[in-house]
Amino acid sequence: MNLLTEIQKVFQLRELDVSERVKILETSFVLESHCMPSFSDLNALINLSPKRDTLRIFFHSDNEDQIVTSNIKQCSENDYDEFCENLDSDSTIKVSIIIEKTILDNTFSIYSYSSFSKDLLQLTVIEVMESFSLLLKEREYLIFDLFEQNYFFTTGTLAFVSGDKKTICKNVLRGKRLHSCKETTYFYDMSAFELLPDDFSIEIDCEDNPLTTLFNKIRTILSLIYLSTSSSLENGSLKMQISGQRNIEFIYNLDDIKNNEELFKIYSWIYTDGSSVDKAIIARNIISLHCRYSNLIDVDNKTFSSIQSNYNLYLKNNVTQYLELKNKLAEFICDVVSKTGDYATELLGKFKSNLIAVFGFLFTAVLANIVSDQPLENIFTKDITIIIEFVLLGSAIYMIICVLETKYKFKKAKDSYYALKENYESVLSEIDLEEIFKNDLLIQKVKKTVNRGILVYTLIWIAFLILSLCIIEYLSSSPVIKSCFQHLLETYYTNR
Repeated sequence: MNLLTEIQKVFQLRELDVSERVKILETSFVLESHCMPSFSDLNALINLSPKRDTLRIFFHSDNEDQIVTSNIKQCSENDYDEFCENLDSDSTIKVSIIIEKTILDNTFSIYSYSSFSKDLLQLTVIEVMESFSLLLKEREYLIFDLFEQNYFFTTGTLAFVSGDKKTICKNVLRGKRLHSCKETTYFYDMSAFELLPDDFSIEIDCEDNPLTTLFNKIRTILSLIYLSTSSSLENGSLKMQISGQRNIEFIYNLDDIKNNEELFKIYSWIYTDGSSVDKAIIARNIISLHCRYSNLIDVDNKTFSSIQSNYNLYLKNNVTQYLELKNKLAEFICDVVSKTGDYATELLGKFKSNLIAVFGFLFTAVLANIVSDQPLENIFTKDITIIIEFVLLGSAIYMIICVLETKYKFKKAKDSYYALKENYESVLSEIDLEEIFKNDLLIQKVKKTVNRGILVYTLIWIAFLILSLCIIEYLSSSPVIKSCFQHLLETYYTNR
């Protein structure tokens, strides 16, 4: 329901002169005493105003009496009746109505769109941008609730709709897009103008919309700002610099900037999908070359096509390098994993070398005794037995060293693997890393294989040492360990 129409009805007015600015609406008129509305009609009118706004009605009589009522604090019926009774039959009353508008649930009131738009068009472009920047501050979207039924239009983040046509415009994530803009360009006045071209890009328009031209102008200005390397707004002018193949500077009077769809298309392409920084660099390179002899605000679709073509070439080169990187990294990982798996067999090789050395020594000792004057049954004398057992002890110590060395090498290999993965976290996506590193399944499998190999070969080595020691003690004419053990037992029983 149109509140202004109801005001006319309640106060029996033929016309209502309204001044609606961004944050406030004002209207005033003069009544004769017999046209004063009843208290119930006045309250009904006040209750029609949205809860988010503050409506105040001031009554001033000829005899300087005054009464004020509002939707925050309504006057009492007795006070109102007393005010009316004190009026002379020929008195006139000046009535002033002020509505202070605020935003609630991302909704903002517009009571007279024609008056609201008229006021905006009287402001400078800078003032309009400042006003909308304050309205959109830290908001993703804003709905302008129109009390007039004959207007309806939307932008990427704004919706001018009547009460029965509520809609939410969230085509653009403002916070995320503003962050991308801040990373890609340097706009000196960003804190005062936190706006996007999308805020003024009309997607659905109505016939004879008085704000269409203004919105298109502001959209083009903001597109220029976010295409540039750096820019600022000073004294009604836009100063901008584009650093590309050439460094170029432009200064435009804001009133002289006209709508250019291509500039907005380039802006949208840069900040939609992909790396906005990479796209902006390519766009600035092409623009700096295309605008050598032409004006930036006259950019046509050929420039945009050239930008897209160069970006496709850039992607193609990057894809080739990317695939080469993935292949080389995959080969390196396979190489690291295969070398890591060899650590277990390396321990087996050392065991075999040790086995050959031990048997070589035994063969030498036996051969020496055969050709000597000693009888064959006295090959394993006490001296030979001691030497052989010391050799077996050395083999045990060598085994421990080999096991520790193998574990240390494997740990270093694992650390290198994870350091390599961490190093590429900033280059490749999480999905790519999982694909290339196979979710660490290879290294985990190799880890199990190496640990199992170390355990098996160590047990075999220990079994060999124990078996060799037992055989030597059995064949020896003067077993050392057996004698020591018997001596310990005798000493034990003697002491008891």
